[in-house]
Amino acid sequence: MAKLLLLTGGRHPYEETTPVMTEFLPDAGHDVDVSESAEELEGDLSGYDAIVLNTLRQEMTDNDLSDAQRSGFKDYVSGGGGLVAVHISAASAPDWPEMKKITGGGWVLGESWHPPFGWFQVYLNNPEHPLAAGVEPFWTYDECYCGLDIQPGIDVFMYGIVEDEEKPLGWSFQYGDGTVANIALGHAGSSQQHPHFQRLILNSVDYVC
Repeated sequence: MAKLLLLTGGRHPYEETTPVMTEFLPDAGHDVDVSESAEELEGDLSGYDAIVLNTLRQEMTDNDLSDAQRSGFKDYVSGGGGLVAVHISAASAPDWPEMKKITGGGWVLGESWHPPFGWFQVYLNNPEHPLAAGVEPFWTYDECYCGLDIQPGIDVFMYGIVEDEEKPLGWSFQYGDGTVANIALGHAGSSQQHPHFQRLILNSVDYVC
């Protein structure tokens, strides 16, 4: 069992997705604290085994990470804390380049794009990766992200195909002493109810902890 801090809120359907996470994560035995304020990042995070980002923090929605929260987040992960970044979470704090360095990359506001929300197939280019355990290639109703900011050194294990090009959708990464998993799927409640999405998140928690 892991003690998790799940950060939520922002300009995305988190009213659909966070309830899904707060059901299947505890069902798997994890203890989950949910926060929309992210004020926990300013305090002592040593009691948490990992942070799960299911959030989009922006100045325009008045929920951007403060300087103190950014510092606490960075220190937690670099110091050995686990991190699971979901969907567009890596686009948080868009004026802070360190966010992409911590998450291994992700959506860039105003630059990245995706085909219309709908059905597409997800492939595994490394089915032996721990994050892929129990997962097979699958169809999902979601967003296939394109044009992401991909940092050097990530270990991509999962991708989609758009315009005949492979688009990274899942990877692991090391930031300082911290272990990071980034799963770019999970836009809507229906997306997160997919059993393979849930398996990916549960694998990610086990991996980073």
